[in-house]
Amino acid sequence: MKQKEDSKTKEINQNSSIKHKIDAIDRQILNILAKNGRAKLTQIAKDIKLSVVSTKKRVDKLEKSVIKRYTIQTDDKMLGINTGVHIYTKLKDITRDRYDEFIAKLVKNPKVIDVITVIGDYDIYIVMIAKDREEMEDMKLKIRQDFSDIIADWKEVIVARVHKLEEYSF
Repeated sequence: MKQKEDSKTKEINQNSSIKHKIDAIDRQILNILAKNGRAKLTQIAKDIKLSVVSTKKRVDKLEKSVIKRYTIQTDDKMLGINTGVHIYTKLKDITRDRYDEFIAKLVKNPKVIDVITVIGDYDIYIVMIAKDREEMEDMKLKIRQDFSDIIADWKEVIVARVHKLEEYSF
């Protein structure tokens, strides 16, 4: 049975090769999986009032077009991660090679959890985590020393408490 598209139907075009129309049922599936990436197919089908076969087809299509990966959210304190810092960097006198080297160094560092190019007063937004302030200071100093030739400005904010973290509703 074909589902009638509503006014909120959106076309997703990822990598310009796979197109998938997102309707209300797909959004329900995405909301369920956003809350629990391990949700059982049978429970999802029950929640959205479709058969397991129809639900599986929809999930498969979403995995090929919209869903990039499934992940977990950890309790950082239980893992010994007590310090988080958000850093805004402004770059100067950059070459493509030096820029790529800077990004690669950040991405490779397991304590750097976000590296995002931004538009505005700053160029790169970075989130770093550490077991304590001393480890954080050492990491920041190393990055700033290694890339002092291209870092024009560095502004940071230390995380005091996380109240909500990456919760999406579709």
